[in-house]
Parts: sequence; structure tokens; C-alpha cells
Amino acid sequence: MAEDRPTYVIDTNILVDYPGVIPGADGKQPHEPTIDLSGAHLVIPTVVVRELSNFKGEKSDRGRAARMILRRLRGLSEDSLHTLSEVYNLQAPIEIPESNQLISILPVHESFWKCLPFHPADDDMDGQIILTALTASLAKKGRPTNGCELKGSVQNISFDNVVLLTNDNGLAIRARERGIATMRYGYKYPEPYTGRRDIEVPRELFHEFYSAKYLPHDRFKELMPNEPDLVANEFIVMDVAELEDLPVGFDPTYNPYFEHIGRYDIKEDAILPLRYVGDFPTRIENDGQAIYAEALMDPDIAAVVCTGPAGSGKTYMATIFGYEACKDGSFIGVTAVPCESRSKLGALPGDLDEKMDPDIQPLKNALRNYLLHEDSKLNKELANLKKYGTGSAKKNGNGNGNGKNGNGCCNGQNGETVRRSIKAKLKDRVDMIWDNWFSSVPIEHARGRDFAYELAIYDEFQDQNAAQADTLIKRIGMEGKIILTGDIEQIHAPYLDRDNNGLVYASRQLFDNPMVAQVHFIEDEVVRHPLVKMVAQRQKDEQTKPPLN
Repeated sequence: MAEDRPTYVIDTNILVDYPGVIPGADGKQPHEPTIDLSGAHLVIPTVVVRELSNFKGEKSDRGRAARMILRRLRGLSEDSLHTLSEVYNLQAPIEIPESNQLISILPVHESFWKCLPFHPADDDMDGQIILTALTASLAKKGRPTNGCELKGSVQNISFDNVVLLTNDNGLAIRARERGIATMRYGYKYPEPYTGRRDIEVPRELFHEFYSAKYLPHDRFKELMPNEPDLVANEFIVMDVAELEDLPVGFDPTYNPYFEHIGRYDIKEDAILPLRYVGDFPTRIENDGQAIYAEALMDPDIAAVVCTGPAGSGKTYMATIFGYEACKDGSFIGVTAVPCESRSKLGALPGDLDEKMDPDIQPLKNALRNYLLHEDSKLNKELANLKKYGTGSAKKNGNGNGNGKNGNGCCNGQNGETVRRSIKAKLKDRVDMIWDNWFSSVPIEHARGRDFAYELAIYDEFQDQNAAQADTLIKRIGMEGKIILTGDIEQIHAPYLDRDNNGLVYASRQLFDNPMVAQVHFIEDEVVRHPLVKMVAQRQKDEQTKPPLN
């Protein structure tokens, strides 16, 4: 065994989550790893092989990864010849010339644990992995580890010449208690693409774009030489250094057409103004919503990836866009596909629609709020209700209870009737709209669908893994459109994080595609009740306070 090689014992979760840690035929990994393992000696405990064998029958990503790793290990090991003593003492590693690595499958001698003050049970998988790390450490020191030949106490031996790679916090704590160093392993991912560029531009650039409604890409590069290349359908949010640099007639406080935002059109090779934002059914409140509305309304954009914090309007705007697009004949319907990690539908009572109802409430709530603002009749009834109230205690000077000044349209009882009437009418309208234009399917059913001539809304897409996301983004059909929404900071599915979730995977796969727009809401663009904003600001202030002396 080459003593100068760094030695890493590999935990099961590393192999399952990052199969590229065991090089394939080309010795490459899909992304740059957080730890460079080239030239290292990788030690796979036999208990890990046993765990992989238990996983291989699963119809899941874990099962697929287990089968792939087992095939790789078998292929690497079949031509190796060695004795049992060599195996126990790490003297029969498998060479991988492409990556200059060694790989060993290391069993632990059945009597080895008797020489240690650490005796894990056979079914204690974590304990057996720690035992393997101790074995590897002793083997690197030249001590025999086949039990019968091990002599002398190991109580005072340091086990600092191997590292256990694990992302399991419990295993890491136990390993460090036994003197084994531990490290996390993963891939270095670039920051997620946002689809927007908020930049300060020269006065000359802003004036040219504002007046001509067109800015050639070459001109942008000439005036902004240090900016990276533009990406297909990337949105440019422009600002200037001083208010005096703004063109005459431009109102920085509110511009309904958001004329300071452009979109890079790869066919025109130019930055174009927003063309559709003025036609969106609801009032646009900020730059993020303007970008999102443009992406939704543009008929040449077939897929929209929308990320950002809760409360920014991701689901609301997608729902309202789908409703109005169905009314004008752009789509035959909207299919909602809730992607949040939940318990199995079979565990819930009722038929499929009843089981799906909790997941689709955000969309129905969007329709409800939209109708409250946009339906003139409901708006009038709501205004009357606010004006005259619902309480029976509002009486005139004569005690007749006829409203604030005695001549209102509603007394207390009638006010309560109006309130119930509005709720009932809202529910009826929402149910009718849903029945006419909307449907919902479980995530499992969506993988077999083709959403031709439909709008598909994948909500909470961050709770999908890469393989699931890959299947779902391919469900778009002829004349269809898909919207993927979610927040990579709010992941509920196990084994996923802000780097390896389905939303980020989709963003990378659809990057720089002329049929795709990507939208990201920033924290300041969250539309909240003033009280929520105050609480959020107070929490932010608390986090940024300097420490007490």
C-alpha cells in the first residue's frame, strides 16, 4: 500500500448522493468536487456494499445509484487477484489509471473489535463503518488487522491518518469521538442563475434605449465592456447614477410600462423593451412582477422558471395568467401539479379530487383574491359591506339599527347576510372557474402526461430531485407552456439542498434557451401586509445587530 497517499473511507450516503466519487471509465466527475480525490486511496467498507445491495431493488434514485455503484465496483474488482490477508491489511487495492486512484473493499476481521474499546453490534451500520475506518488507520501504520495477528494494546494509538467522508451528522459525531477525522463531500455548484441583471448603466445607454426602444448587443458591450455576455431572454433592469441622468418624461417612482427594463432577444441580438407587461390582467407592483408578467405573456416563451421567496406572487400571477389565457383561447386548460413533499395520497380520505384539495388551495385562493379585486359586482357588494358594516350594534339616534346614520341599506342582520352572500358567491365562482378551466394531478400522474395546448403549473418544484425534474420538464406538449415555481431556500424533501434540487437543475438545463425565460424575485419585491413587513424587518435588524461586548 502506498503510504503517502491520502486515504478516505467512504460512507454510504456519499456514494448514493454523489456516485461520481467512484470514477467511471473516463475518470471524470460531473461537477468540481469540494475535495480533490485524485491520487487518493478510497476505502469502501463491506458494510457499505451490504447497504447498497439492500437498496438496489428500490425504484428510486437511491436504488438507481446503488445499482450503478455496485456495477462499477464489480467491474473494477473482477480482474484483481489477492489473498485474504492482503485484503484485511489494505494490500490489494484496485488501480484506476485514469484518475491515479486506488480503491479497496475492506472487510473487518471478526475478532478485530476485541482489540478495541469499541464493540459495535453487527446491525449497527454506522458503528461498523467507524470500525472500518479504525482498521484502515491501523493498516496504514503497518499494524496487522486480521485479528489473530494483532498484538499489543491499541488504546493509545492515534487514528489521524485516514478521513471518513460522510454527510451524516450523527455518524460524524460518533466517528470523531473515536478519534477519526471526518469531512463532508459534495460538488461546487455555481450560484443559481436568476434570469435578471440589475445594473447601473451610463446615462448615454439609458437614453439610447429609452428613446429608440432598441439597443443592439454590440452597443451594449461597447458601453458596458466589463459586463458578462448576455443570455437568451435575460432581463436587464437599468438604473443610473443620478436622477438628473434620467430622460425627460421618465417617472422613477412608478412607470406602468417599466421602460427601464429590457429583455435580450437572441434572434434580434438586441435588448428590447417589455412588450406585454401592460396587458397583464392585474396591476404590476415591482420590477420582479414586471419581468414575470412579460415572461408569462410572451407567446414565444414556452417555459418559465420562477424562483423567489414566498409572498412575491409566483403562484398568484401564474394562476391568473392561466385563467385569462384560457378565456381568450390560448389554452384549453390549466393543469396544476403540486410538487411539495407530502405523505402518500393513499393515506388521505376521499377520492382523488378530495385528496388533492389541500395542495391546490393556493391556486384557488389566487382566483378568489383576483375576483375580489376584478369582479365589479363583487367589488360593489364588498364596498357596501365595508361602508355599512355587519354588526347589529350600529344604530341611529332612535335605536332603529338602520346603519350609521339611519338611512343605510343594511341593518346588522342584512349586513351579515351580505357577508355570507359574498363568500358564497366567491366560492361558487371559484368552483365554476376551476371546473371549467382547471384540473390537478398528483406528481406521479404528471410524469405520464403530455400537456399539449395546456398550461402546466409545477408549484414547489424545489422539492423534486434532478431525475424527477428532468422527466417533468419534458411533459410540455404542442402549443403548451410550463411554469416551474419554487423557493430554493424552502426545501422540504429529504436529501435535497439549495444546490441539488429540481428547480436549480431545471434552471441549468434550460439556461440560455430562446424558448425559456427565468425570473427571480428578490426579498424587497415580496408583497406583504404592512404588519408582516414590520416583523420581517425587525427580525432582519436583530440578525444584523453587533454582538454585545
